[in-house]
Amino acid sequence: MNMDFLRICGAGVAALTLASPALADTTSLRVCASTKDAPFSQADGTGFENRIAQVLADEMGARLELVMLEKEAIYLVRDGIDKDLCDVLVGVDADDPRLLTSNPYYRSGYAFITRQDRNFEGDKWQDVDQDGFNTFAYRLHSPAETILKYTGRYEYNLIYQASLTNFEDRRNKYTQVEANRVVSEVSDGGADLAIVFAPEAARYVRDSRVPLRMTLITNEIERSDGVIIPLQYSQSVGVSKTHPELLEPIEQALQSGSKKIEAILADEGIPLLPSS
Repeated sequence: MNMDFLRICGAGVAALTLASPALADTTSLRVCASTKDAPFSQADGTGFENRIAQVLADEMGARLELVMLEKEAIYLVRDGIDKDLCDVLVGVDADDPRLLTSNPYYRSGYAFITRQDRNFEGDKWQDVDQDGFNTFAYRLHSPAETILKYTGRYEYNLIYQASLTNFEDRRNKYTQVEANRVVSEVSDGGADLAIVFAPEAARYVRDSRVPLRMTLITNEIERSDGVIIPLQYSQSVGVSKTHPELLEPIEQALQSGSKKIEAILADEGIPLLPSS
């Protein structure tokens, strides 16, 4: 973030002047995206959030400048927005405190994924605890770990889960299981069930040769200390706090391009929840 500065001027008299950041160039829309965040974002621009960024630019009458970073998406604010490489991120949690956020444009949540022939029943997180479902695939750093801990399945599953990253040491580095790997573990029979954020997995469930079932989890996790871990999330467009003038045209673009955005989400096969 650019800092306001103080300038001392005048003959022996100190005057304070606040310097405002330059307005963003509205003829182009600078959007940071990751090359390592499929299906949200891909190096060739075919991620569904890349496509949504193009809709926003078109609706604003601007040229899309997609700034692709060779880093995981968790670093886009620090290494993109904060370094002034871009002004906008597509697909952030509503009310992300690091950014100005638009009204949400879709809402979805964590889901169970199973093979259809397994006849899994249940839409509560506690439902993972049933006979015949013993091996679980998930992405790291997610509520799935809490679900397995609270249902007594975490320790038993640790060796299998570590195998999904080839037992890579996680100390002092960001290690992750790719979303398509999580889904393929279920379709190939390596895992009985996957727990994953539905937008991460929908494309791969849609394209699986083995029929799969994706069921949204309908409840939240209440930790033993009373803290609530939500399993449903609203997604917004994030704008750099140094360029608040971009928020209104983006809001307008989300409205005028809503049908196009809905079509992209439907094409992905993402299950949607009503806006909260």
